[in-house]
Amino acid sequence: MYLFFNKLYGQLRGYGRWRIHRDVWNSVGMSPDKLDELQDELFQKRVHDAIRRFPMYAAKVKAFRRHLPGEDEYVNIEELPIWTREDQNRLFDSLDGPPAENSFVHATGGSTGKPTRFYVTRESYEWRTAVSNYGYCLAGAEEGQKSFYVWGTPIRNPALLSRIKTGLHHWLQRRTYFNSFDFDDEQKLRCCKAINRVKPYSLVGYTGNLVELAMFVRDNPGALKWKAKTLITAAEGLHPGQRELLEEYLVDEVFQSYGSREFMMIGMECWQHNGYHLLGTNLYTEVVDENGCSLPHGELGRIVVTDLRNYANPFIRYEIGDMGVIDDSGDRCPCKLPFLRLKSVDGRIQEVIIKADGEKLTALFVPHLMKEFEWVDGYQIIQNRPGDITVNIICGEADMNSGFTEKIADALRGKLGADMRIGFAKVDVLEKSKSGKTPIVIVK
Repeated sequence: MYLFFNKLYGQLRGYGRWRIHRDVWNSVGMSPDKLDELQDELFQKRVHDAIRRFPMYAAKVKAFRRHLPGEDEYVNIEELPIWTREDQNRLFDSLDGPPAENSFVHATGGSTGKPTRFYVTRESYEWRTAVSNYGYCLAGAEEGQKSFYVWGTPIRNPALLSRIKTGLHHWLQRRTYFNSFDFDDEQKLRCCKAINRVKPYSLVGYTGNLVELAMFVRDNPGALKWKAKTLITAAEGLHPGQRELLEEYLVDEVFQSYGSREFMMIGMECWQHNGYHLLGTNLYTEVVDENGCSLPHGELGRIVVTDLRNYANPFIRYEIGDMGVIDDSGDRCPCKLPFLRLKSVDGRIQEVIIKADGEKLTALFVPHLMKEFEWVDGYQIIQNRPGDITVNIICGEADMNSGFTEKIADALRGKLGADMRIGFAKVDVLEKSKSGKTPIVIVK
């Protein structure tokens, strides 16, 4: 009943929720050829609109191909430049306000070391949530199914009215949230007790936290009495052996999701577990080489994504910061979904910070914290020994005075403990891994 009224409410408010939900489910029944045709049509409209709407994007296109395409000219995808996070930050800083009607600001946590801000239209947001809900359907964790989230909570405490509204929404969705940013053994035991009490069908959470929870359950027999049916991992990839660990101690079946703050869900495993289906007609995903040329399926390259529905931002061939491989088998998945599959994604393994007492804490809370400090252009934590970190910061011309850094230090100590030694250094560049990612934490 809640799902019906939720969609009806979104439709009456002018969000198009009912239509978008229907279109997402209709795309599931398309043939691969029809899906390609629709995505190409949307891509062409998106490119021409972005050129008209964003002079900075038009200038980049013109510099790349030496002239702008005509109004009705078909644009080959490789004739367009890669849009980077640096491009996006420059564009956002140049805007005086929302570039499209019914749009609002979103921000990434900066999982590659730098928060990124952008505008999202209401329609695009509805597409993202509809696609995400369909993806979660594949694991039985859609709205209305009892689910338990081992998830992060806001760094800053929301206002009372906002907390009441969010709590009511989660209750109607039948979703219970458990804060995973401070996840010591005491919290893991509380988490187990909460799962025993809620008895969810699905668990959803950050991979690192769920793996830690599975190891805790393994080492503390009897702590977890309820075994959920399915589990969805987010934010990180699975190391070899971790799926088996999760399925032995937490749930019957594990599903991996792949997404980002810029686009929400990009891909999702089905019950065949043979890669991430690139869901829906709201995004178009490519794997390209260093020059931005599409790679043959089966070859490792840079993942770039085009948002086909968000007219408030030129997310066209946007480099998300990951490396991946598109499945080259040529066979349609036995599940019959028409979408291409990402065979694998490289670079989604997040780091941990080692506290003074040796306890390991996921670094996933750091991006949520750092996006609150607009003077920070980039950041990275260097750890040389347990209980001792240095925060490298890129801040342009801004002065990195103690008043600014102490606010960051206080927030970090709130998660890492009062005895954590925290230093700061102003730097010009951040260190990268072999895959080209900028890790949140580098342990020396």
